[in-house]
Amino acid sequence: MNKQTPKNHSPESELWSTLLTVADKPVYIEVGDLCLSIRKSVHEWQLNYHWEKKGNDGGYSCSYIDSFSAEPETIDRIAMESMSDGFSLIPKLADRPVVVRPYSPFTLPANNTITLYVSTPIWLNVIFAEGVTKELAVQELSETWMGGLTGNGELCYGSHTHARLDKDLLQHLPFRALTPTTIHNKGDSDLTLERLSIPTPYLSIHTNDKHQLITESLSITMDSSSHSGIVKIEPSSKDSRISTPRLTTDRGVLVSAWENLFA
Repeated sequence: MNKQTPKNHSPESELWSTLLTVADKPVYIEVGDLCLSIRKSVHEWQLNYHWEKKGNDGGYSCSYIDSFSAEPETIDRIAMESMSDGFSLIPKLADRPVVVRPYSPFTLPANNTITLYVSTPIWLNVIFAEGVTKELAVQELSETWMGGLTGNGELCYGSHTHARLDKDLLQHLPFRALTPTTIHNKGDSDLTLERLSIPTPYLSIHTNDKHQLITESLSITMDSSSHSGIVKIEPSSKDSRISTPRLTTDRGVLVSAWENLFA
């Protein structure tokens, strides 16, 4: 495929909300594992897409191509009476909590506090017109259950993370959003963290001066005496916000059963 970067778009800079015009050639987009081609036809948008397992080697690219890929793909057609000149891209977080599993568990001693830097994959929201969108995950995630087998719990997505303690070691991955997460062990016994549920539907996406996708910070207090966890979503500047949360909560506070947050 011969590719040409759209003139009104520069990768990694002003990545989101830019109008990507489509004329006589399809636009080809790679974000993370997602490979997506979009073509404009008479009264319809045509989307071809598939996923390739790239892990952290995935990136972001956007270019014009001569034709659709010959690879086996899913094809979606969106019919519209009135067509716009192009589309824009918005990153969203998952529509369910994402349970992150560090590559190796760690212990948080009693009455200690630590800050983890956790990243979760984004969803790509393609906007053709007001109320006309297509949303695709940039990485195919497995489903997992968080909570008691016989009590309350919820269906979540599962994702691995390095859960860095040193922010200087963080990778800049344009297909994942970073959530600084402070955990306070309020109890008198040690905690071994193997899994942690991140309430992604309640988080918005921002960008920092390095064009990295970030969310609000989380503060999680684990209380073994009440067997519950209190999650506080720290407010952040709306000036850098590029995507709103799917759900909202009063005062930015969530209270969950211990087993729904932590394992």
